[in-house]
Amino acid sequence: MQLFLPLLVASVAANPLAKRVSGTSIVDLSNNTGEPEHLASGLLYGIPDAPNQIPDHFYTDIGFNYARGGGAQVPAPGLGWIWGLSEYQVRFASALSNYKTARKYNATFIFLIHDLWGADGKQNSSAPYPGDNGNWTFWDDYLTQWISDMHANNATTGLAVDIWNEPDNKPFWNASQAQYFQMRGRTYHRLRSAFVDRNDLPGVELIGPAYIGLPSASDSWWTKFLSFVAKNSSVPDQYVWHMEEGIGDMETSNGVLQSLLETYGLPSKPLNIDEYAIYKEQCPAGSAWYISQLERVNARGLRGNWQSGNELHDLMASLVSKPTAGTSEYNYTGTGYFPNGDYQVYKYYNLNMTGYRVGTSPSADLKLDTFATVGTDMVRVLSGVRIELGVWQITINNLTSVGLADSGELHIHTWGFPFTGGHFGEVDALTDLGWVSHNYTGNSVTFPIYNWVNTTAYAFEFYVG
Repeated sequence: MQLFLPLLVASVAANPLAKRVSGTSIVDLSNNTGEPEHLASGLLYGIPDAPNQIPDHFYTDIGFNYARGGGAQVPAPGLGWIWGLSEYQVRFASALSNYKTARKYNATFIFLIHDLWGADGKQNSSAPYPGDNGNWTFWDDYLTQWISDMHANNATTGLAVDIWNEPDNKPFWNASQAQYFQMRGRTYHRLRSAFVDRNDLPGVELIGPAYIGLPSASDSWWTKFLSFVAKNSSVPDQYVWHMEEGIGDMETSNGVLQSLLETYGLPSKPLNIDEYAIYKEQCPAGSAWYISQLERVNARGLRGNWQSGNELHDLMASLVSKPTAGTSEYNYTGTGYFPNGDYQVYKYYNLNMTGYRVGTSPSADLKLDTFATVGTDMVRVLSGVRIELGVWQITINNLTSVGLADSGELHIHTWGFPFTGGHFGEVDALTDLGWVSHNYTGNSVTFPIYNWVNTTAYAFEFYVG
């Protein structure tokens, strides 16, 4: 990148990609969008069942505030309710431990009751689903047991419930669409009565539909869901879907959802993308991109988890590693944790990006995106290209909004977020890429992003006036 090192200037001149700018992300310093809440700092599983196995600072440094689990893929015995009470109890103990860890950091816990039931995507073809053959007794008994156990363990504060995960994805729901809607309506009202309407248990959220598919007027899962909840009085407390196919963008998806809500006469609710990013996107560049996307529409977000078995319950959804991780010698109960390069993005996002957020927009090709804050000392812009090589640029408008002149010279400090060693590699600090001066006019500055490494994210900082 020409902003940093003379050697790299030469490589830019020699690289044919440098001749074409693919797009520009815009930062508007005059558009105050509210206080930072590190909306994207949630985890799908990734929490060991043994309390305190991962040291506190790994959670607090990233602003960990949302967790999601339900005992999936624990070693047998522990296959879930459908295989017997003792199998249920092992999964419940795992989920309860994760709930307690989440609450230690004041994080909300989303309970995946489909995993506790036993439909975690690993169940065999004979596994039952709620309401098979019109019989709801087995499901009703399961809910009775779970509700009782949650009360007995005082596990209702900071609780949300995904009634079913990805019913539009056969590995998780291999029954009819009509059966799913019937299950959801019955369950919603049962849980609303059990948890929300009692004076001593306020605030448990019932969320969904947690679809794998993005909101779409041509997707019958979405249109029938919205029609059903409107008629059934079972509107979720948060609208939930997943972004784990490497496609889509939040502004478009939210726009489609809001249009659909108007069509079906439904209220707007908070958004939660409680699984985001495919495995290759779980790197500094991909995470910076998703953070920017989620922050733009004020959506909560939880990192997807592409580990399995014991590793599903470890490594903070691929944010930390430890000796033997990713090898045949991996030890689930082992310690010695260290951060990877992706972790450093979330640490910077939480600890450094303070003050107030400002509006941004992605490049037209949706490859480059930015998240920006104005602190008492500095403007900070976090940027990531969505796993692509090429040249993009950032334009920062309305510099006078932070006390700078409308023209002059702006000194920008750049930090790089490397992904050295990948998901299991140790990265203990950012790369200081130095200060560069930029002449600007018209209350705006523009500078390029030469993205020769598709996993690297960047942060740009300059002092306010």
